[in-house]
Amino acid sequence: MFYVTIFTEMFLYLCLAFLAGSFLIRLLPATSPIKVHVSSNLQLAAIWGIALFAFIPLIQLIRHITARSSLGSAFEDVLLSFRIGNAWLFLFTICILFSVYIAFVKDTSSKQTAWVGMIFTGFVAFGIGWASHAGSFTGFSGVFTHAVHMLTVSAWIGTLMMACWFVPKSMNWLTFIKSYHPFALTCFVIVVLSGILLAQFTVDLRQYDEALLVSYGQSLFLKQLFIIPLVIYAIFNGIWMKRRLQADISLQARPWVRVEFFIILFILLLTGIMNEQSPPLHIESLIAHSGYAPILDMFYEGSVDGVGISLALDGSVLFFIALALACLAGSIYIFKTKRHPALSYLASLLFVVMGYFAFIQSIVIS
Repeated sequence: MFYVTIFTEMFLYLCLAFLAGSFLIRLLPATSPIKVHVSSNLQLAAIWGIALFAFIPLIQLIRHITARSSLGSAFEDVLLSFRIGNAWLFLFTICILFSVYIAFVKDTSSKQTAWVGMIFTGFVAFGIGWASHAGSFTGFSGVFTHAVHMLTVSAWIGTLMMACWFVPKSMNWLTFIKSYHPFALTCFVIVVLSGILLAQFTVDLRQYDEALLVSYGQSLFLKQLFIIPLVIYAIFNGIWMKRRLQADISLQARPWVRVEFFIILFILLLTGIMNEQSPPLHIESLIAHSGYAPILDMFYEGSVDGVGISLALDGSVLFFIALALACLAGSIYIFKTKRHPALSYLASLLFVVMGYFAFIQSIVIS
């Protein structure tokens, strides 16, 4: 059930991103004149996908309560007495209203429709934030921060999704990148700032190193590793690709935009994993209850005992650091020499793997 929930979390984020992108693509100056056909049936599927995928985490809780009561009373208890159930009821209500609007609106391509759609999407993000860790720990401030984070991420990813698969091949990529780059940069800054606030809600930053002993901290570290190649691809597509297009307007930027999108998919998957794990606010009690991160047993060579962690450099650590930097440099070289984007994507994944191995080899638990 754990693995099912992780992937449903990722699909939930993709549905939200699809909705945000399908509306924003009509509002960006570079793409608003282009007729981008996004079927209202796909939008309705995304809306009800959100309702379905958001409900999956409730199933495990309902099953747990069913052990001591009937299914009907367990269902009612979860929806009315638990925060996650209240959030889903709110989300379900918004999805009903949202789908009614999409089903009956006459001009789905108008900017007015797009703005109203973005307002509904914002309420959906608020519903998702209501059920988040940050919302549970800090109330409205956590819900609002998580909603802003999710909506901004969805706007960024959703627009990329539209550019990857829905805009016509004849689109002027130079014009699009000139318009999209400032928008994406703004989204990135908001995502980073809101992400730091969210981290403060769930992780004591003074004990960040100790958080690496549990699964939540390991997932957070991997997520941060993936952000490095993501920034590199943002530079590829936002700055260097613009120069290439100025020299050759017929160049297709779409394959490189897709690589950036696929890197984000891994970040979404890790976010889903983090949402299903206990935040490390009290390290000692969390380790006593849930144990150390299982991945430490796989790769850490020393004795996993204690809550202190320090870093030590040796030959193997430097070797993996060198490999990680070589992979990152290789990704840049592949772009500069106009090789296939898939090779650059593979090099970026290897950078994350080598970077993680370097970290595992360097830690000392005491």
